[in-house]
Amino acid sequence: MKDETQKLVEITRSFSYKLNLGNYEMADFFCSRKEEVPEEQAIEISEKIYEFCKKEVLKSAISYLKQKTEDWSEKKQADYNKSSQLDIINAELQSVNEK
Repeated sequence: MKDETQKLVEITRSFSYKLNLGNYEMADFFCSRKEEVPEEQAIEISEKIYEFCKKEVLKSAISYLKQKTEDWSEKKQADYNKSSQLDIINAELQSVNEK
């Protein structure tokens, strides 16, 4: 049972990532999460929610880019540097996982 005198606050955190695919094509990834938490835990939980959103977006971007890479490979579009985009996103995801 919750203590009715405990003040709750609502926290909403989000993270978005735009991936430039070249030729004026972009892929947008977005995650948002809302939580109602005790006020004294707001900062800690806010950071955790942000990290959750960031990790989910980066995982989605990696998955999307891997699929696109397979599609492009089949079409032999070798002029696009696919691996560097994956390396950048993987490095970001690794930094999130280390926290």
